Amino acid sequence: MAFAYKAVVFDMDGTLIDSERALLGLWQFYALEAGYVFAREVMESTVGITYEDTIRVITAAYPEAPHAEIRAKMSARMRQKRENGELGLMPGARETLERVAALGLPIGLCTSTRGPAAVETLKTAGIFHFFKAAVYGDEITRGKPDPEPYLLIASKLGVDPGDCLAVEDTPSGARSALAAGMAVAVVPDIVAVPPDVAARAAVLERVTQTVGLLTGEYCQR
Repeated sequence: MAFAYKAVVFDMDGTLIDSERALLGLWQFYALEAGYVFAREVMESTVGITYEDTIRVITAAYPEAPHAEIRAKMSARMRQKRENGELGLMPGARETLERVAALGLPIGLCTSTRGPAAVETLKTAGIFHFFKAAVYGDEITRGKPDPEPYLLIASKLGVDPGDCLAVEDTPSGARSALAAGMAVAVVPDIVAVPPDVAARAAVLERVTQTVGLLTGEYCQR
């Protein structure tokens, strides 16, 4: 069978791993414990970007907050969640990876999460073995929405970006892949799909529909 793309690249948090709500909740919980309210809209603006960029956004919004203390507590609790297997898979994630792998297409990972944390999360969830190559947040200079992460994963996979389908849940991730020249499927989780992304990407209701995009069986209405 001839496929529309030569490789598929998945984001991790919010696309394959159900971690975004836990992360935002912990930021807000430990901020409140320190006497600060981190507004939901500020936190949602950090979804999909690197840890370093997240810190810059939050520090700019709340310059007087005890950021080192909040980060330390949040990071420790997230690490505990990863180790305990508390970060589950998004609905249909394993099925989608299995079906894409069965098609014989190489699968890449492009995440803003730093390498050690991402690898531990994927191994605990039992899906690390699906990925032929990966790009992590701590190996890039410019994070999403810059195209650098997706250009790098295409290079690692040995595939032209224009022959890749990227699967994302956030506007920043989708914009990164689009800027790299990839086709994009967005399965929104926490953040709604903005008009500029919706006009250039396939907006899906569930990640399993990715397979239909590969085989030509899915047409967005």
